[in-house]
Amino acid sequence: MEALGVLQPAEGSPTFSLVHEYQSPEGAVIHIDFYRLRSEYEIAEAGIPGYFWERDAIVICEWLSSSPVFESQVSESGRCFRVTLQIQGEGFRDMVIERN
Repeated sequence: MEALGVLQPAEGSPTFSLVHEYQSPEGAVIHIDFYRLRSEYEIAEAGIPGYFWERDAIVICEWLSSSPVFESQVSESGRCFRVTLQIQGEGFRDMVIERN
């Protein structure tokens, strides 16, 4: 979040609240955790599509792959980057960024 200019401390993973929203100089930064969302219906009921299609925001997702239909829709939008952290020994991480 720091790299995006977010000044407020991160609230941690939004596993229980599903969504955390922050403000940055670039606009809204929205952090969504899909871990507890078990169906496309639950995604729609939680209002999640609105963050992607109705807002001008940077949306950061965890566990999006657990919702393959919605993940496909987001990927097909052409506005998606996949960031993967790979652990390389003690305390070392490689970051891989791919454009979908």
